[in-house]
Amino acid sequence: MTSPPPQGTETVEETTPAPTPPATAPAGESPLKRPEFRKLLAISITVALGFGMVIPVLPLLAESFGVGLAAIGLVQLVFGLTRFSFGLVGGLVVDRFGERASTMAGLLIVALSSYAAGFSTTFPQLVLARGFGGAGSALFIGGLMNRILRIIEPEAMGRATGAFRSSFLVGIAAGPVLGGLAADRFGVAAPFHFYATGLLVATVIAYVVMGGAEAAYRRPRRSPLEALRAARPLLHDLRYVVALVATFVGWWTISGPGQIIGVVYAKNRLELSPDQIGLAITMLAVGEVLILWVAGRASDRYGRRSVLVPSLGVVAVASFLMGQIESVPLAFFPLMIAIGAGVAAGGTAIGGLLADSIPEGGSGAAVGVNQMAGDLGYLTAPALLGAVAESSLDYEGAYLVGALPAAIVFFVALRLPRGAPRAVDPAAREHPVEPHEPVG
Repeated sequence: MTSPPPQGTETVEETTPAPTPPATAPAGESPLKRPEFRKLLAISITVALGFGMVIPVLPLLAESFGVGLAAIGLVQLVFGLTRFSFGLVGGLVVDRFGERASTMAGLLIVALSSYAAGFSTTFPQLVLARGFGGAGSALFIGGLMNRILRIIEPEAMGRATGAFRSSFLVGIAAGPVLGGLAADRFGVAAPFHFYATGLLVATVIAYVVMGGAEAAYRRPRRSPLEALRAARPLLHDLRYVVALVATFVGWWTISGPGQIIGVVYAKNRLELSPDQIGLAITMLAVGEVLILWVAGRASDRYGRRSVLVPSLGVVAVASFLMGQIESVPLAFFPLMIAIGAGVAAGGTAIGGLLADSIPEGGSGAAVGVNQMAGDLGYLTAPALLGAVAESSLDYEGAYLVGALPAAIVFFVALRLPRGAPRAVDPAAREHPVEPHEPVG
């Protein structure tokens, strides 16, 4: 893939002279040296900070309506199902209206959802409020990822993916502390209002930072049918297919063996205390932080295969070993670090594979389908692995099943080409707009 510079949805009238394209860093240099990329990170950090604020209080707000644990889980299930359902829709919105419009619309929808959640007076209202926020999440994630794929050349995309993921980790790490303080001082609904207000700020940031270069480049608008037709050949591209299944594996592993089944297993079998379990979950993020930048550089320098194959091997082995440590419960902590590191390293390679395979001009539909693959893994793993754990196979069988997707994709990823992505001349990436008739 040769990703063109930033483009948007705005058109240029026939009498408008072609603007000067924005300066870009030399191909292959660190994405953090690019002002347009750093500005996008400001959006992701703002969103993640607010999201982190509501993580510790969402179950408390749901519980305040007098419902049980199963009903509390319904809130996140509805959110996840909605986001999964709108994954492709969000991508088609990007293809039709552009990244900035999709990102801003998504942020505003989630802001409205968060305000509604904070003002909920009944549990069904809370479920509905959080539920339609999933649609907004699909829209703004699709818009941001498509913009990154189009402004960062493939040979720097591994590092860009690592930096983008790190920006979310920064916000999510700091958010729960602020959310807890806000809940103590102003009530459990307050973090939702702070989150919503932060999303309004993020919308303004998106309007400013994603619009500066939009008039400088032409981006063809596509109808949904045209966008789907353009994306269809990617299903025959091994790089894109591997990105899809590896994305499924990453979120399957985080949700099932890591967060959900891992918590129950640690409590009931390893007999860890609540604070030890909380520390173990934190180890997932620690593993990510330790590996992201190194893995991103390796993905760009040595190729996606060189990072993705070992990362899948680590995830498969660590997930399997989880079910074998009842006699050594403290092994739970390093295995959680290994899972976090493996998933994060694989994520940098996945970002590179998307950049390598998606054609010039980008494809919101392709990115949307990839997002759906991750949501599918995140939603299905807890229920399937929970059912196995409750059967005669017990937790050993559950973790064996949990490791299988990574093991299978490990062998598929061996078919990827070796070597780093081909460098692209920066001059070849610049396509200033020629005067043309406005579209639509």
